[in-house]
Amino acid sequence: MAKKPLPSPEVLRQLLRYEPEAGELFWKERPADMFASEAQQRQWNRRYAGRRAFCTVYGPKGYLQGCIADTMYMAHRVVYAFHVCDPGDLEIDHINGDRTDNRIENLRAVSPAENARNMRIRKDNKSGAHGVSWVGRYKRWVATINANGKHLYVGHFTDLDKAVSARKRAEAKFGYHENHGRK
Repeated sequence: MAKKPLPSPEVLRQLLRYEPEAGELFWKERPADMFASEAQQRQWNRRYAGRRAFCTVYGPKGYLQGCIADTMYMAHRVVYAFHVCDPGDLEIDHINGDRTDNRIENLRAVSPAENARNMRIRKDNKSGAHGVSWVGRYKRWVATINANGKHLYVGHFTDLDKAVSARKRAEAKFGYHENHGRK
């Protein structure tokens, strides 16, 4: 799915101020040429200038979002574009998994496949490890992994720890991020 194009870094820097320690955006005071009247300018600046921007939590996933010129954007994409450029169709990965931590050092532009290699473990996971599941029919733990667009069999094990170790070795082999599988 194509991502919405973001304003240029120059436009974003004209509209927003970025606090690097907290990874937060704030609205800057806007000049008169951005408004139809001085009254609108004064009203906007009184209401928004200096206040935190892109601080609304979006849906159940917990990403922050905000609006520029009646278009909604995700805060992490705006921060990335503010510093680097519009990431286009690439995804912006929160390296530490905290979807509200928009410090630039915590963000990286990656493909969807690469982003999937830095996922937290699902809440309904019963084994405690990605790609390891119990197969009652065989009374064994089975380890699998997705790599190069394919679902690969890693092995089957009677011991959970051995299945998890095999899966971790496969993650290292196929370039999964060290944070993959965090709780």
